[in-house]
Order: sequence, then structure tokens, then C-alpha cells
Amino acid sequence: MNMKKIARVSLIAALLVIMGAGTVFAGGGSQSGAQSGGAQSAWKWERKVTFISPWGPGGGSGPTIRNIVPLVEQVVGVPCEVQHIEGAGGANGAIAAQRQPPDGYTWLLATQTQILLDLQKTLPYDFKSEWIPVGKLVHSTNGLMASAKAMKGKYTDFKSLIAYVKAHPKELSIAMLSAGGTDAACLYETLSMAFGVPMNQVEDYIKIVSYGGGSEIDSALVGGHVDLAIAGPGDEEGLIESGDVIPLVVMAEKRMKSFPDIPTTGEMGINAYIGTWRGIWARKGTPQAAIDAMEVALQKAWSMPPYQEFCDVEGYDERTGFEGQADFKKLVDSDYVAFTEYLKARGLLK
Repeated sequence: MNMKKIARVSLIAALLVIMGAGTVFAGGGSQSGAQSGGAQSAWKWERKVTFISPWGPGGGSGPTIRNIVPLVEQVVGVPCEVQHIEGAGGANGAIAAQRQPPDGYTWLLATQTQILLDLQKTLPYDFKSEWIPVGKLVHSTNGLMASAKAMKGKYTDFKSLIAYVKAHPKELSIAMLSAGGTDAACLYETLSMAFGVPMNQVEDYIKIVSYGGGSEIDSALVGGHVDLAIAGPGDEEGLIESGDVIPLVVMAEKRMKSFPDIPTTGEMGINAYIGTWRGIWARKGTPQAAIDAMEVALQKAWSMPPYQEFCDVEGYDERTGFEGQADFKKLVDSDYVAFTEYLKARGLLK
């Protein structure tokens, strides 16, 4: 096992000790430290704080929130907990969070998935007008991974892959975790530009298969049951090192520090850079003093060594990490525009 994976296992084990049997992290921080100076002095934390995650403990969102909550608790000085409310592609958690009072004690972890749900009117309310972006925690980088077993004699890199697919349409398959989430948007955008066709024609060239979990995708890749997969290089590091998975390209402007040998879409003239960000949101009506205080708490927790180690292990230090209310809102607004165009291009939005 490589050192990054050992660090990740050790970090998770330590958190499990802290969490005990449940997801509640009993209070252990100094409230006097949390209330000193700045915006946080205008808000006093008096009881348990809950963070709702619309996904399970695994994947990318689970570790992102579960690694930072114990550190937030140290800052705010009251117990903090994570509630995982899964189902309906991220909709169930967003609906459950909307039912909570906007009193500063319930917060939502959200990604571009909620934007996509909102644009397609899947939620029973207008997400953009009802939720306020407070702090972005991480921003991942996606990559196109090839099964070493399945690619033999067919292609060796991204450019030869594209040529092979054009010559053998619908022969190859590509796996992803969600056919309607950020990974799908990233994949369709990349392949549309690479093939030189509209997004709604991408599936005329390649078969797209949804899987229920990352371990299923890994098994399919190693066994050659699927040809390709979209995933973060950090998530596939062990299989890359073993030679079972070959990274063909990462969707980024410049090469990753942790994977400098993998070419990027940017250097190929393909302007496809979508990567999943994950951040904390407040329901409309939450006191501004509470929002300001949470922004401060999140930034302090994000800056602590344990969370920085987590970001390094997962490859989340390749892009801008924490962003506060103003910058996070700019990103969200730009993504609403980008994902509107994406859905229209796929014929999923009029």
C-alpha cells in the first residue's frame, strides 16, 4: 500500500475513533476561542449544529464533510453532527434540509448536482432562491481512465482512443457513478469536443454505463468488463500504480502536481474542465450573523493540518479549495449558466 493510501486509512481510522458509534461529534472545542473577533463575535453558538449530506458516507462527498465536521466543532465549541440522507440522486437530502428551520443550526452540503436538479425542476422548490452558498470546501479534478486489459491492441493514449472510437462506433463502453450528475456533464462536454459532434450525439459513438459505486467500477475496469471510466486520478491511484488502469487524460487547464505525467484536455485545445465542487449552504432566512460565523468556522477548519492532509491525499489541492460567500456565489452563478447550456445541448432542457 502506498504512503498516500496509508495516510488516508490512518486519517479515517482516527475519525472513526472520534465518532464512536454514530455520526455525532461531542463538543470539545473552546467557545471562547471561536468567539474572538471578526464576524463570529456577532453570533453565539448555543446548541448542536447539523450538517445534512444528500449522499452516503462513501464516495467523495462523505469523506469531504466527515473530515471537516470535527474540526468545525473545535472552532464553534458546540456538538456537531453529520446526517446522511440518501436517495433520488441527491434530492432527498436537499428536500429534508429545506424542511428544517433557518435558525443557523442546520446546514446543507451541496454540489453541482443540486444545480442540475434545480434546472430540471426535480426539486419541489427553487434551490437557487432558497439556499445561500456559504463556503466551498473542495474542487476535484476528473480524469478518463482506461482498463489496461481492455485497451490492448486498440489504443495507447487519448488521441488514439478518439480515432479508434470514430472508426468503431458503439464498440467501447465507459462507466460513471451517475448518468445525471457532474461526471456526466464533464464526460459529455469532453467527448463532444473531442469527437467534434453535438453533445446529444456522443452516445452514437460510445456506450455509457452507470454503476452504483466506485468499487464496482474498479472491478469492471480491472476485469476488462468496461473499457473506460470517468474518475478522479487520486481515487484510482492504487490501480494506476499496479498497472491495471491507465489514465489517458485529466479534464484540467494544466497538469496535476500529483500526476504530472497525465496529459490534460487544456493542452489538447479541449476546453472541458468540469470537476465536482462540494460546499456548505444555508437556507434562506438564516441570520446573516450565523452565516458569517459559519464561513469563518469553515475557513478555520479547512486550514487546519488534518484537513489539509486530507486534501493532499485526495488530490483536492490541485484547484482552489476554500472560497467564502462572495467567491463561492460567483462560481455558483457561472455554473448555473454553464449547466443550463449543457442541458440544452443534450436536449434535456428547452
